[in-house]
Amino acid sequence: MNKIWALIKREYKETVFKKSFIFMTLLTPLLMIAMGVVPSLLMNLENEVQVKFNVIDQSGFVFPKMAAQLSDTLKNGEPKYVFNNILNSEVELEQILEEQKALIQKEEIDGLILIPADAVEKGKIELYAKNVADYSQNRTLRNTIGKIVINHRIIDSGLDPELVAKLSSPLELTTIKITKEGKEAERGFIDEYFSTFIFILILYMTLIVHGSTIMRSIIQEKSSRIIEVLLGSANPFQLMAGKIIGHGSVGLTQYVIWSAFGILMLLYGGNVMPMSAKYFSFSPSIFIYFIVFYLLGYLFYSALFSAIGSITNSDQEAQQLIFPVIMFLIVPLMMLGFMVKSPNSSIITIMSLIPFFSPIMMFGRINISNPPFIEIAGSILILIASTILVIWLVSKIFRVGILMYGKRPTFPEIIKWFSYK
Repeated sequence: MNKIWALIKREYKETVFKKSFIFMTLLTPLLMIAMGVVPSLLMNLENEVQVKFNVIDQSGFVFPKMAAQLSDTLKNGEPKYVFNNILNSEVELEQILEEQKALIQKEEIDGLILIPADAVEKGKIELYAKNVADYSQNRTLRNTIGKIVINHRIIDSGLDPELVAKLSSPLELTTIKITKEGKEAERGFIDEYFSTFIFILILYMTLIVHGSTIMRSIIQEKSSRIIEVLLGSANPFQLMAGKIIGHGSVGLTQYVIWSAFGILMLLYGGNVMPMSAKYFSFSPSIFIYFIVFYLLGYLFYSALFSAIGSITNSDQEAQQLIFPVIMFLIVPLMMLGFMVKSPNSSIITIMSLIPFFSPIMMFGRINISNPPFIEIAGSILILIASTILVIWLVSKIFRVGILMYGKRPTFPEIIKWFSYK
């Protein structure tokens, strides 16, 4: 045990005290914060830009109402949208369009809106602009003009627009999640998807990063013959255990630091990210399950990565074998949308019990739907038993593979290693 502890400290110190580890550990939560703050800042910058559109209103009734409908103002009090009606019955439409396109090219105006005379019947308008990818602006113009046209249709039919709007007003649905503790919380699809995605993404990245780190460490020590020196003071199982537990401790260290950032954001980030409390309101049990499935998933997958590192001699060889392992982690990400909508479906339930998928799938189900405890316990027990089995099998591969150089062993040769004593 003393030898394993010495190896654990060696692996831990070599990783934690690297500048790259400190940099990435601190940078990750800052990037996540930036992802929430920067879009808001950009939206504020966007609101301070005045947009100028020339309008050709052949219908005759849309333009007079556009300014009233789009009454947004900038912080200085000026209107955000400026519309100028340029319809000239004495000039051909094609000539007007060419002139307006030239103004758009020179950036004297932001765009041209063409409202045909038959817009009421056909429901079509045209927007000419250098940038037609501004979805928010396009939606605003479409909805505003569409509302004017719809009201015009209603008036022509002899109905009262206000009465029609009142009768056709949509219902607002508030979804309230009932937790196992009987507590109520307003949660919607976006809330559930966002929070689950963040947790699952962290699990996915840390399992791959730390597993790959173990694999590369073994390959590097094999190629430099350091592994032979280490085996002079510890047996292969102790060496493998030291690497796995050491790097697992590195992952826990990262989680502690990231949790501290998360708590600070919850306590003091409301002014910058008002929606943070809504998206990151979790019960303590969620964090406990997160650590449990991280540890079990890490032990399971790190053993597989260790096996790959022990039978390969270079990163190029390892990349050929690592893809199937990574695919087992990618599948839950691909199933996330379906899992959020149907967390207790047969396929999701079965996958959450399969060790290759359960670290992510079962944790996702716990965060979304509070599955029966017997399923959670069953998933954990199966994962523990599978992890013990995988570590036992991998230790047999590891003790032979780490001293093999040159040609990569074939699958039949690896099978024979299991019978070695």
